[in-house]
Amino acid sequence: MLFLFLLLCIPLSLRATSLTEPDNGDNGSYPITKKKNFFYKTVDFIGKLLEQDTAYVTPNRFNLRVMPQYTYGYEYYRFSTPNKAQSIVISPAANNKIGIYGGWRWIFLGYSFTLDKIQPEVDMELNLYCSRAGLELFYRKRSDGFKIQSLKGFYDDNLPLKNYNREIDGLSTLQMGVNAFYIFNYRKFSFPAAFSQLTTQRVNAGSVILGVSFHEQQFMFDHTKIDPKISKQMLPELQFQKESYMDISINLGYSFNWVFAKNFLANISATPALGYKNTSLKSKINNSKEFISSINIDLISRLAVVYNNGRYYAGASLVSHTYSYNKSSLSILNGFGYLKVYAGFNFWRRKQTP
Repeated sequence: MLFLFLLLCIPLSLRATSLTEPDNGDNGSYPITKKKNFFYKTVDFIGKLLEQDTAYVTPNRFNLRVMPQYTYGYEYYRFSTPNKAQSIVISPAANNKIGIYGGWRWIFLGYSFTLDKIQPEVDMELNLYCSRAGLELFYRKRSDGFKIQSLKGFYDDNLPLKNYNREIDGLSTLQMGVNAFYIFNYRKFSFPAAFSQLTTQRVNAGSVILGVSFHEQQFMFDHTKIDPKISKQMLPELQFQKESYMDISINLGYSFNWVFAKNFLANISATPALGYKNTSLKSKINNSKEFISSINIDLISRLAVVYNNGRYYAGASLVSHTYSYNKSSLSILNGFGYLKVYAGFNFWRRKQTP
């Protein structure tokens, strides 16, 4: 998948420069000549078609850039029985990070550190964007710092339990996945202008986005470690020991860049995903296992506001993932997202620009 992403991101016009005709001389060399064969002309023509329209998108004209960034990460989990007779919403405290990033052209690396005492064991993400495609990978693992945020169907002296914001043990989660997508209107619409500052959008434009995703989710739960006021009332459907599922889905959505002022951009993107889930559920009641396959709808949403005058830029972006799983005995709604606030500048202007 990474190879396919790189293949889409390298302009065909650059790949075509290696296609030359042999010299008729005796030196046996293969210099680039003005005369081109039919195949060379065809590839060169396609390469020009795939170039972005500079009236809509301005490329980055600098080699290097530096950017500090603040990242706010959140996640939540809602477990509920049929007809929502009982439900419990659990989430950890938000994760706050500060980092410094730098890069050469589209290669961008950096380091960040957390500001919180309680943090995930693992929280990694990798996002690669170019004019025609995007590739997103994530891996998250957590086993502490969870709190009950809301309850339904639980009582204390016949009164509903409310505002039960207490830390709990007994839950650990693992989430990992990859999302790849293709941008159709890449000549006039720039996804990197909103989410990686590699280009600048000059005129309003949008594009249909088509992608494919693979995710794996695991939830390990021990209800006996929760406050007895809750655990003793918990219906058998919520007393699962381990829930895990693998999801393969097709994403189809739309992304739009709104240039509301000079050098300013606002983006909104939504890509619903229709997925096939293969689920394994292990119950703590009778130590039984159940395997179920189902079709569910998930959602990836993105928002961004950016200022970019070519040399200096600043902005904020929010990327949110929402996953749902429903069956006759148990429903799970979980999600996570990242809010990023950043500012940076470009330097070392390129000698030759498009």
